[in-house]
Amino acid sequence: MGLKIEKKPRRRATEQPNAWQRVCAVFGLAGLVLAWAVMLVPCALWLLFSLVTRRPAQGRPLFGRASAG
Repeated sequence: MGLKIEKKPRRRATEQPNAWQRVCAVFGLAGLVLAWAVMLVPCALWLLFSLVTRRPAQGRPLFGRASAG
């Protein structure tokens, strides 16, 4: 008396994202890009402004330290 189990290969249906998942993914990516832009654009502008406006005078050290000499 034996138990015979025949395994037949199943066809797996490939899941494809529906329209709702695609919309959420697009909004999620747009949110990430917007968040990075909100963080990076002011930092970049501040850095550019500080590099353009802060010119060291001749004879003064660049970072305000006394020269070792």
